[in-house]
Parts: sequence; C-alpha cells; structure tokens
Amino acid sequence: MLRAQTFISAVFTLISINIFAQNCTSERYLSNIFQSSVSQDVVYGNSPALTAVYVAENVTVNQAMTMDIFFPVGDVLEKRPLVILAYGGGYLFGTKDDEDVWATCDSLAKKGYVTACINYRMNMNVASSSSAVRAIYRAAQDYSSAIRYLKEFSGTYGIDTNYVFVGGVSAGGFSAMHAVFLDDNERPASTFQSGIFGADPDLGCVNCAGNGYQHTTNVRGIINLWGALMDTSYIQQDEIVPMTLFHGTDDLIVPYDYGFPFTALFLMPEVFGSKNIAARVNHLGGNAELNTFPTGHNIWGLNVNNVMVGGPTEYWNPITDSIISFLYENIRPAQPQLLVSSPACQSDTVFIQITNFPLGGRGCWNVELGDIVWSSADSSSLGVVWNNQGIYDVEAVVFNHLEAFSFPTTMEVEVNPSPIVSITNTNGLLEASGNYPHYQWYVDGQLLQGENQSQLIPTSFGHYSVEATNAEGCSTLSEPLVAVGIQEQFHALTGVATIKVFDAMGRLIVEIGNPSEFSAQKWSAAQLLFIQYFDADRNLIGSEKKLTSAF
Repeated sequence: MLRAQTFISAVFTLISINIFAQNCTSERYLSNIFQSSVSQDVVYGNSPALTAVYVAENVTVNQAMTMDIFFPVGDVLEKRPLVILAYGGGYLFGTKDDEDVWATCDSLAKKGYVTACINYRMNMNVASSSSAVRAIYRAAQDYSSAIRYLKEFSGTYGIDTNYVFVGGVSAGGFSAMHAVFLDDNERPASTFQSGIFGADPDLGCVNCAGNGYQHTTNVRGIINLWGALMDTSYIQQDEIVPMTLFHGTDDLIVPYDYGFPFTALFLMPEVFGSKNIAARVNHLGGNAELNTFPTGHNIWGLNVNNVMVGGPTEYWNPITDSIISFLYENIRPAQPQLLVSSPACQSDTVFIQITNFPLGGRGCWNVELGDIVWSSADSSSLGVVWNNQGIYDVEAVVFNHLEAFSFPTTMEVEVNPSPIVSITNTNGLLEASGNYPHYQWYVDGQLLQGENQSQLIPTSFGHYSVEATNAEGCSTLSEPLVAVGIQEQFHALTGVATIKVFDAMGRLIVEIGNPSEFSAQKWSAAQLLFIQYFDADRNLIGSEKKLTSAF
C-alpha cells in the first residue's frame, strides 16, 4: 500500500505552525562531512622522564608532554564527543605523529569528533620487570593528565566531557586502559620508592602527575588495539564502560590471552590480553566486543619513522569501520518510547509524546496519512488529526544535543470513529440523536450537572449543546441549539385543556382536566414532577419538570 508521509523536525508554536520536510537521518559521525584542522604540539603537562638512553630510574629530565588536537572545520556544535588515541612501540619507539593514530584522529575529526594524539613518557630497562611496570605506570599517568587537561579546557576545544573515549595501539592501549582502571590502592609495588638509597623514586599517584587539573578519568568507552593489562582485577564493577577490543590470535608481541610480552621475554611482567579483558568485563555485566584476526601484532600495519611501511593492511578498513560503529553506538540517544493519548479519535487531535526524550534534543517524525496540527518547540510531542478511522503508522527518531540520531521507533495508532450527534426540539423537549452510552448537556458552554441522558427539558433560555461519548471513549460536541426555558415557555402557553403529572420514575400521578385545579393538589415535600400539557385535541403542546417545593 502506498502511504502519504509527512516528515517534520522544526520549531512549532500554537500561534504559528511551521511544518517542513526533513530526512530523519544524518551522516555526522558516520561519513567525512567536514574538513579537519589540527593544533600541533599542545602542551598538556610536564613530568620527569627517563633519558633517551636508559641510565637508571632516578636519572631523569623534565619533559613537556604534548598532543595534537584535531577539529572539524566549520562545525557549529558547541560541544562534541572527544576521542584520545596513543601510539604503540613497546615504550621504546613511536610518537604521536605515527601515521596510524594520526590518520585515525584526522578521519574521526572529519566526521565531527574532536580528537587528540598524545605523546607519553617512554624508555625502560628491558632486562628489568620492575622497570617495565614503571614504564607502563608512567604512561598511564601521562594519559590521565591528558584526559584531565582536555576536560579542564573543554570549553576552549568544544568538548562534551560526558562523551570522552580513550584508546591506543599496543603500548598505547596499555596506557589508556591502565589510566582508566588502575586505582591508587592497586598500584604495583615497583611504582613506590625502592632500591639501594631509593634508586627507584616514588612515581606518585596515578592522577597527580603532569598537571594539577582536578578531574576524574571517567570515560564513555575504550578502544583497545592489541594492548593488554597487567592484571584484569584492576577492572572493578563501578569502572565498567563499553569496550571494543582488536587482537591478532597469533600475536607474539602482546599475548592475545595471557603471557609474557615478546613471547618468551620472561624478564618482562606477564600480562592479560584482549581475550581475558573482554571476559572480565562481560563477566561483570559490561559490554566488551572482541574482534579477532588470524594474524600477529600490528594488525593494521607497521610504523617506521612515523610512516606505515607499505601502507595499511587489508584489516585497516574493517577495524576503522568497527571503531566508527562502536563510537556511534555509544553516543546515539536511546530508541524513543512513544505514548499516545487515549483514546485516539477520528477528526480529533491525537497527542503523541516521546517519553524518554533527551535533554537538548529534537524529534523527527514520519506520520502516515495524518495532519500535524501542533508540535512542541523541540518536537518531542505532536498533535495529529486523522479524518478517517483506521490503523496508521507513526515513526519517531530522536537527535540528541550531539546531533546523533537514534534507531527509529514505529508504532500503530488505532483511530476510532467519533460519534455523530445533533439536537432536535420537540415541544420544548430537547433530544440528542444516536444511541450512545453517555451524554453530557451544556448551556451557553457551561456544564449542566447531572444532565447525562439523551433528553433534556430546558429550564431557561440559552444555547444548548450535548456531548455524546461512544463505547470507544470518543466524544463529539453537537452544534448549539437555541431553546426557550420551560418557565418562559408556559407563561405564554394558551389552550391548555389537560395536564398530566408524572413522578421521577415516569409513573402517572394525576391527570387534571382543569388547569386551575393544579395548585389545589397536595404534593409531597421536594418531590420531582414531570408535567405534560395537552390541548383540547389531546395534542402535547409542552412539558416541564419541577420540584413541588417551587409551587
């Protein structure tokens, strides 16, 4: 069946309604819709670093920690999600300029993210397990200070601090995960002061190196590209965030499962690879998606002098596409939940509301064969009129403040028939048409309390209308009809020959042949009477109802 559809996403008011067509999708965060620009060598902290040629743990030089920050050119959003990536190289090689992380940050910026490639402190004694642990710890400290710096200057860089994602390649993955999961009470012993005459200085707490900015390292999600953790017990229930992990099952550098880095270099600490990390997160009720490849380390290509030798592998696109999907699934708003006013009635305004609407968001709708007559300013609610009964589809999509859109929700709205009602006036008796279970009478727009039958004897002059309600709960208000009140009507009534008096149950009490005899009757106190007046030919010429106390 072909369906006429109306798409709207606009600002509406009750006074001026502006309805226009709009596609309820967007390519933001999914395709390269911007150009990118980069601020290079932004200093985010200063820390004591080991010398380029390793001498000892206490032989250090002050090092300015830098990052390159990428932006979508021409983007008008005030706040955007942030992605931070760190390069690989075993804490011995690599820089933030390595082509893999640089290209990834550049590509994500073109899709609407703010991104950053960070440098971190390097070097270690490869023959010392404790030195390797300290190298991992220093890099985690630097990663933490980078997160805190970008949160501190989120206004400057247009970042929404509730949507920060971190990740890295190999050693960069180590650094990102330890920055998020490693707490001060879990610090490895080798990070404290030790050795003869304190030859290994205390490295300090995880989040107090590099700069003094006071922010948490809480993030929205983690991207681990063949990195590992020193201990999966670092991952606690309250620290779980969505993760996507990529690892070669034949990795001889960083074990996919568990073991020594560089396979048999037992002088290094054993580590837990992506298989164990994903299992730990999922066991605790989190969501870690594990992507495996039948290959070794550096799945998307080897970096030498910042350049990927021979270009990326065939796994580059699958990995980057998966990262794009992972990020979007964790920034998009929840699927809308719809509430429809009950009942939905033909030719009446049906109100439809998104009950889980995100703060600062906007709605986008697809309504089958209905006229949109009202919308809230953010399109979180609609008023729709269907002129025919039937079952119609309504589809809603939500955009959040980041301009990410939800999965659509489609629901059926059953539009019920509305009553058809009018009023006839027969000798002063008003009668509503139809045979509906409920009626309500009004005079001059005011409700007549207790008048909920199909008939009414008016008591005063006015514009009378009746509302009929059918079994489905749909109501229709009739056109008003002008009626003369019973008191005014019979002041001018002539030709009365017979009067019949009934009680409230419709039982005949008395029939009077002479109107003058009416006042002589003895009535019970506060008794409700129905009175009918007939002419000499026994034609009904009027009726009224009265309490006997009114005589």
